[in-house]
Amino acid sequence: MFKYRPRIDYPLLLAITLLILLGSLTVWSASGFSEPMLERHLVRALIAITCILFMSAIPPLKYQLAAPYLYGLAVVLLLGVIVMGDSTNGSQRWLALGPIRFQPSEIVKVAVPLMVAWLLVVDAGRPDLKKIAVCLLVTGVPAGLIFIQPDLDGAIFTVIYALFVLFFAGMSWKIIGSFLGGIATAVPLLWFFVMEAYQKKRVTQFLDPESDPLGAGYQIIQSLIAIGSGGLRGKGWMNATQGHLGFIPESHTDFIFSTYAEEWGFFGSLLLLGLYLFITGRVIWLACQCENPFNRLVSGTFALSFFLYAFINMGMVSGVLPVMGSPLPFFSYGGTAMITQGVCFGIVMSLCLYKPYKAK
Repeated sequence: MFKYRPRIDYPLLLAITLLILLGSLTVWSASGFSEPMLERHLVRALIAITCILFMSAIPPLKYQLAAPYLYGLAVVLLLGVIVMGDSTNGSQRWLALGPIRFQPSEIVKVAVPLMVAWLLVVDAGRPDLKKIAVCLLVTGVPAGLIFIQPDLDGAIFTVIYALFVLFFAGMSWKIIGSFLGGIATAVPLLWFFVMEAYQKKRVTQFLDPESDPLGAGYQIIQSLIAIGSGGLRGKGWMNATQGHLGFIPESHTDFIFSTYAEEWGFFGSLLLLGLYLFITGRVIWLACQCENPFNRLVSGTFALSFFLYAFINMGMVSGVLPVMGSPLPFFSYGGTAMITQGVCFGIVMSLCLYKPYKAK
């Protein structure tokens, strides 16, 4: 038994709370002032904060011991999606257990870093080719199950989680360079033999959105118009005309940054980017203070994964990256992703701040 007491890094919690507050204001505006949508968003945000408090109270050793079991559960749930998952927009990614409907791929965001770190810590030392192969093989199982949903983005992210752990574990730059070279070589094969038509359209739309301004390029063109019209200071809260008039699809979910930038402008966007950089840097700094290698690997990986999602979301709505299904962490409207981030940061605070109680 352990005595329940949350281990909270208050600067980190304050930054996350500020993100949620700004996100809630933008969801309210982007959704056309929908009270039910705002209420659901706030309830999920409250659940995410509760997850941070609860998960931070669990001793780090329990996470290390639970890593293989959580990984096994994630694989079983992904198999369940294939057998009896719910289909939405042509993709079978959701699993309904009674009244609860969720994406098992979100559990992978937690399970894979924990599992890969567990494998590396069990056999201590710098990752060699054998260790890397084992880690990638273990990662390939959930990545493959996510890929056949189909969800190429999710499968790629799953592999990236493992690579982040290996990077923090000291994987040599020679191996990293070889891996990147292999990816570059495989891109043509992915294009001709793996990528679906809609995924290819995302890439061509990114390269030349003006080629189909009323079709595939419509969303990104309208997003760029919204961001540019915000100027330096923005139009003010609740005055985002592009979002309110329905020019931006998904303006409260994946493209919520467009509405935010239109309302708050360049300075508001700098504030938002600063919050994401602060949270990422704070977690990496905390991870560097960890003496336990498992704690350090997992915390650092969660930090980079968090920033990766923010960078990809802001990049895709700004025309810097192809459009991908990546919500803005703690900001976009959505349930499973926000709660998963809450779990991740609760684990981070446990791993970085936990000190055993001494008997008096």
